Amino acid sequence: MTASKDSSPNRVALADHGDLDAVKALLADDVACRALLAREGGGLEILARSRRLLEHCERLRAELEELSVMHELTLEHATRIENELELQNRIVSEDLEVAQGIQQSLLPDVSVISSHLEVAIFHKQLAEVGGDYYDFSQLPGDRVAVSVYDISGHGVSSALIMAFLKAQIENATKRLDSPSAIVDWVNRASYAFLRGVRRYATVNFVMFSDRFLRYVSGGGYGVLVRQGMQRTFNRVGNYIGLRTKPFREFELPFEQGDVLALYTDGMIEAQDASGKGYSVQRLNDIIARHSEEPVQDILKRCVDDYNAFRSQDIDDMTLLILRRSAR
Repeated sequence: MTASKDSSPNRVALADHGDLDAVKALLADDVACRALLAREGGGLEILARSRRLLEHCERLRAELEELSVMHELTLEHATRIENELELQNRIVSEDLEVAQGIQQSLLPDVSVISSHLEVAIFHKQLAEVGGDYYDFSQLPGDRVAVSVYDISGHGVSSALIMAFLKAQIENATKRLDSPSAIVDWVNRASYAFLRGVRRYATVNFVMFSDRFLRYVSGGGYGVLVRQGMQRTFNRVGNYIGLRTKPFREFELPFEQGDVLALYTDGMIEAQDASGKGYSVQRLNDIIARHSEEPVQDILKRCVDDYNAFRSQDIDDMTLLILRRSAR
């Protein structure tokens, strides 16, 4: 079949294309453009298409102007939010600094036990405030006690629970005179509160007499070193706030020159870059190998070894190294 003049391939069929594509194709093809102009009504068709194209461009320009206004308003709103967040972050940072100062002020004065024990302390919270805590207590009969606690969780909530427990500990040490009785009293006084906030605390509570120490170890860690030999604490599965079951008490000889280390799990559960754990045994072995050195030197060796090993800190950390003083 012979094609008609109107169906010639040299003619651009504008009706088959969008306005923009059709006009672009027409203007790019001189032959087609002249053919359309020569056809009756062709000029009016081009004019109509061009007007529709112009209207479309005007709509696009209006939409772009509207989008530009919306973009500016969005940017202004985002800037206000950013400024508000910056202000809130500054307020939170200032509050955390105050909280950090308060928590530091709650830590005990080493002079309470310095006449009885040589003491070296490493205490580091994962954030500005945390749940690790240690305490020194002066007891009747010229006796002293040292205790270390680790509240589950991190941050402000754990720090608030720590402050609560400190008050209970002070009350208990004024009322009672054995580690098991003191820890049991603290547990019963704190149980409902800790269950309500779904937290618990590990504890090492150690009381010193002339030649012995008596202790309760509810989830805490302790090792006594005498002439290089290690005696690890008997750790029971009862924590403060976990249940109201009584705590068991143990006794070990502790004489001049003996070294005692008490610590939470922050150091021993850290890992190196390959995922290997630091471990209780590694820390205890360092303490035992250097037990004849001054307590500050033993502590430094432990911290230096930990820092060289771990890839990052993962928890609050407390490590106390103690030696019975010559009297």
